[in-house]
Amino acid sequence: MAVMDYEACYAALQLNFGAGLKEINERWRKLSRIHHPDRHMSDPKAYRQALEKQKQLNNARDILKKWFEANPHSSPPKTPSGSTQNSSRSNSAGSNSTHGQQTGPQSQSTNNRSQQNSGQSYRSQQQTHSEHYHWNHKNHSHNRASSSHNTSTTGATTSWFKTTDLKLTPLQEWVKKADAYCNRPNSDSATALAMALGFAAVFGPLWIITATIGLIFPDLPGHYPDWLVPFLLGGSGYITTYLFRWYFAEAEIIKLQEHARYFRTDRTVQNSIEYLKMTIGKQTRHNAEWKFISSGTAQEAILEFVEEVLPDLKRPRRIVLRFEVKDSTVGRLVGLEVRTTSPINSFSCKKIAESVLVELKKDFQEVAA
Repeated sequence: MAVMDYEACYAALQLNFGAGLKEINERWRKLSRIHHPDRHMSDPKAYRQALEKQKQLNNARDILKKWFEANPHSSPPKTPSGSTQNSSRSNSAGSNSTHGQQTGPQSQSTNNRSQQNSGQSYRSQQQTHSEHYHWNHKNHSHNRASSSHNTSTTGATTSWFKTTDLKLTPLQEWVKKADAYCNRPNSDSATALAMALGFAAVFGPLWIITATIGLIFPDLPGHYPDWLVPFLLGGSGYITTYLFRWYFAEAEIIKLQEHARYFRTDRTVQNSIEYLKMTIGKQTRHNAEWKFISSGTAQEAILEFVEEVLPDLKRPRRIVLRFEVKDSTVGRLVGLEVRTTSPINSFSCKKIAESVLVELKKDFQEVAA
């Protein structure tokens, strides 16, 4: 697929230039529901057209998303006027070439000039896109040298900070697969599965409670006293709420662990490490303290505690935050990953890990991997 500049991306998404990431995602979802290939399976021609349109929408959304992730407080730049003029000359070249084929050798020199302009326009667009596509520090201008420099610095994070293996329990693996399937866009089967899980969470607990009461009191089902009905509904409602809360918390903590986070700071390496330890140490539990371990240039912060899930039912919790600080020409780069061990539920682990990330973002600038 041809490289798209930022103006072309906004045009493909039918948005005014400069719209924010939230509007971009909303418009992408709206257009995807209209142009998704699954809606045109019965018509091969319409299916191919929808497939190309969906690829264009995905490409436009991905380019703009990458810009806003790296530059959350600024809009992408417009294509320079010189590139636009070259593009228009390129279009003129196409029309001159067609005219030359019809009128004969008299327009041969015009065609040659048009082809040269077309090549210049393409190279100019490629150069402009590559310059604008990379992350730039706010104190650097958008030129080729600074773009190449920042790209090599930011891109090095993926090879410099090695993440550890993510180990999930069988139940977490099921949650991960169910969440990924239910969030498939414009899929009837995904919608059906989400509705089935919702109905099971709502009516399953009520059925289990009434069946249990029926086993204990065989003569009672069908003739429940009025005072018992609120307890049945209240108990099933509590279990349903807990199931929904557990499912979404588990899905979020899995996503939190799947990708490492990268930050940039002007602090020194040692000062950055001390600040990270101080920030992490604030987010703790009353019955536990963080333990910090140094392993070469990498640092690990470990928090282990026991949480009471139900009366007289306690479960161990373990959070590991591994981070490393690297010195670079544009400041210090920080790589951080989250790992948790939390059977049954992850409410506390999710809250602590998210609080640490929120505090770090107040002083560090998050950058894309």
